[in-house]
Amino acid sequence: MNRKNWAIGDKLLFGLGLSLFGLLLFVLVVGVIIALVAGWGEEKQTRISNSIPMQDKENTLRE
Repeated sequence: MNRKNWAIGDKLLFGLGLSLFGLLLFVLVVGVIIALVAGWGEEKQTRISNSIPMQDKENTLRE
């Protein structure tokens, strides 16, 4: 199929598709680079949680 013979609508859709694919590819590549840099430069930290353990509902209702 020759692109020179395409109608204007076909050319616009093709251009829109290529630009959206380029944008998606750019976001994916930048996201991978940011994830690699963030994970590489960060030291391992222990996770500290300030949460209270869940209580049994039956015991709390009886009290």
